[in-house]
Amino acid sequence: MQESAQKQIQAFPGKSQLATFAGRLLEWLNHDLNPRGEPLAESRARALLLAANVLDEPTRHSFAQAVESEQGMRLALYNLLRESGLSENDECAALAMAAAVAPGTDQVSTPSWLALSVAAFAWRSGFLLDHLDPASPPTPYSPAGQVLKRTAHFMRQEIQRSATERDKLSRKLAHATSSTSSLDTLHPDAPVAPLPPYYRSPVPETYPEYNPAIEVAPDELAHHTTPIRQEPISITSDDLAPAEPARPSPPVTQPSLRVDISPAESSAQSASRSLTSSHVNVVMPGAAVAARSGSGSRKRDRGKLKSTKLQIIVQERPDGPGLYGLQVKVSSRNTRRYVAGTTNQDGEFTCELPVPVDSGLTYDVDVTWPRDYGNDIERKSITLNADRTHFTLPFYRTLKG
Repeated sequence: MQESAQKQIQAFPGKSQLATFAGRLLEWLNHDLNPRGEPLAESRARALLLAANVLDEPTRHSFAQAVESEQGMRLALYNLLRESGLSENDECAALAMAAAVAPGTDQVSTPSWLALSVAAFAWRSGFLLDHLDPASPPTPYSPAGQVLKRTAHFMRQEIQRSATERDKLSRKLAHATSSTSSLDTLHPDAPVAPLPPYYRSPVPETYPEYNPAIEVAPDELAHHTTPIRQEPISITSDDLAPAEPARPSPPVTQPSLRVDISPAESSAQSASRSLTSSHVNVVMPGAAVAARSGSGSRKRDRGKLKSTKLQIIVQERPDGPGLYGLQVKVSSRNTRRYVAGTTNQDGEFTCELPVPVDSGLTYDVDVTWPRDYGNDIERKSITLNADRTHFTLPFYRTLKG
C-alpha cells in the first residue's frame, strides 16, 4: 500500500496536476458514497468536524497553511492515499494516471481538503456521506464519529511533522521522470543527421599508440668517449693515520643557589613548633557523631546505581492507537533532576533512569493530555528496582474500546 501510494504521487510533475487529482478524487468519492444525494461540500465537512468537537479553528488554519505549497500537497495526498487504502483501488489509480498527464496551468484552484479527507476515511469504513448531518453530530464511538476522529488525527499528523521529516519525505516523493520516451515526446520535424560519406563520425584521426617511428640520422651517432685517468691510484700511510680525538671542553661552574625563608614561612614554622611543644587535647566522638558517620557510610553504600529503562505508553484506550506529541515528565522526590519529552508516532516515550542497586526508587510520571481529551495533567507513580531492566507504565483516557 505504501509503495503504490508513493508511485502515484511521484507521477505528478507539479502542483496543478496534484490539485486536479484531488478535485477528481473528491468527485469520484461523492458519486460512489452518495450517488443520489447532495455531494459533501467543504463548508459541510467543516461544520461536521467542529460540531463533533474533534477539530478546532487553530488546527484547521495550520493545516490549510501546511498544504498550501506543493511540498505540503504531496505529503498530504500521500498520507491520505496510504491511510485510507485508496492507493490500492484501480479506479483511483486510473484517476491518478489521467491527472498526471494533464497539462499544467498557472491558476491552481485550492482543493477541498476537509471534504476530501472526510470522504476518504468514510470510503475506508464503507460509510455513506448522506448520513453525516452537522445538526445532529455523531457520538465519539459511533461509525460516523470514528470517521471524523480519523480525519482530525490525519490533519494533526500533517501539522505536527517536523521540518526534517518533511524534507526527507518530500525527497522520497519527488517527481520521478521516466527514462523511456513516449510517442508524444518525439519531435518528427527535428533535423536528421546526414548519412556517410556526407557525414564524418567524430573519431580522432591519430591515436597515441600508433605514433610514427623515430628516425635517427647517421651524423647524430658520433661517439663521445669519456677521458680515462692515466695516473694510478696510490694510498700513503698519511692517509691511514687516525684522526686526533677532540679535547673535551672544561666544565662550566654554575653560581651557588641560596634559598631565603620568607616571613610567612618563618611564622608558619614557628607556629608549628609551638603546637608540637604545647599539650593537645583529643576529644573522642560521641554517640550522635558515630550515628551520623554510620549513616554517611550507608549513604555511600546506597550510592551504587544501575540504569533501568522506563517505557511510557499513552493511548486513548487499551490496545488502541497511540497519541503523538503529548508532553511527558519523569521526576523523583529524592532529586531535583527530571526527564521530559514528547511521545512518538506510536504514543511511546522511553527513558533511562538511575536506580539504587540495593533498594528501589519511586518516580512520578506526569502526562499532559491535549485539549481534545480534557487538557489536564495526569500523574502516576512507579517504583523501579535494579532487578529488572525494563518497566512499562500505560496511560489511558478511556478503558472501553
